Amino acid sequence: MVKKCLKVTLLIIAVVVLIGCATKKAYMPVDVSSNAKAAGLVQCTDNAVFVLDKSDSMNPWYDRASKLDIAKQTTREMAQTIPAGVKKSPTIRLFGSEYVAGSDSSWLVTGADFQKTMDNVGSKGLGRTPMAKALAGAGDDVKGLSGKSAIILVSDFEHVKDAGGEIDDLNPKLVLEAAAKLKADYGDRVCIYPVQVEKDVEGKNLADQIVANVGCGFAENADNLQTPAAMAAYVQKVFFCPPPAGAAEKAAVVPPVVPPPPPAEVSKLDAVYFGYDKYDLNPAARETLKKNADWLSNNKDKKVVVEGNCDERGTNEYNMALGQRRADAAAKYLKSLGVGAGRISPISYGEDRPLCKESNEACWSKNRRGDFIIK
Repeated sequence: MVKKCLKVTLLIIAVVVLIGCATKKAYMPVDVSSNAKAAGLVQCTDNAVFVLDKSDSMNPWYDRASKLDIAKQTTREMAQTIPAGVKKSPTIRLFGSEYVAGSDSSWLVTGADFQKTMDNVGSKGLGRTPMAKALAGAGDDVKGLSGKSAIILVSDFEHVKDAGGEIDDLNPKLVLEAAAKLKADYGDRVCIYPVQVEKDVEGKNLADQIVANVGCGFAENADNLQTPAAMAAYVQKVFFCPPPAGAAEKAAVVPPVVPPPPPAEVSKLDAVYFGYDKYDLNPAARETLKKNADWLSNNKDKKVVVEGNCDERGTNEYNMALGQRRADAAAKYLKSLGVGAGRISPISYGEDRPLCKESNEACWSKNRRGDFIIK
């Protein structure tokens, strides 16, 4: 009887696992290139090099999975979001211990494509955290690459200490020296972007110090990259930037290939505005949207990008999601007025594109808006 109950229990567990796997949604990346183009940005980083912590400290469970599994998921989704114009290294640099009885080291894994490479990373971390060796190896990995390179360093940045309180795992001094050497060897051709799994305060401080020693890049936490919109905003910030100063003036002296657009050409429709922490449409917003819908009805060859924006209050991740809800609400109302769904592209810029930068309500009210860019 006991054996029969055990078999039934195991069968139920297997069914639950299979249902969970069957219902898990595939990751759908946002089109970063289109968003960047709509924002007037240009690609300014040419290469992506991934460095992943596979040491023993990445095995403990955090939030929803092991830290190593979270690091792998974040890396996979980032690689899917990075646009085709950026050259992704076909290999991933790992650091920890490659074998059970191996010494602490850094090494490369590869596969038929990037996703196969991720499959070859494995699911268990081993050994200490030789991050300094990994940064030195990443310096070798970018040799010969043309243009500017981004080193994506994914780790918990945890300082494991022995019984005497001494750090015997990750040596911050050696790590910072390795970061400074990257700066000396490559200058502004290499930027480093630490992505921290978990929220260890000492680890966050080390990630920030690495960026400071390289002099280029910024640190982020994997918790802030869990949605496609948040990941797209991160990738855009890493690989795209405003065009160089003076580029517009230089372009102006080149004879145009096609005649300039007529003066009456419209590039932007009237904006709508939202209340604090709101995404519902007030009467004034609905009236504006009716005028925009009329214009689109009379210009059926035009499409519109609906951009959701927020004021500075709240976290970046929250504002990115709120901006998307604002854009979706405006887009839904345009559709209800007869504008085809295929002509509307809602996106979010969160708090990244303020019209006013003073910290008061008069200024914030201008930033809680939905913009309509004609394409």
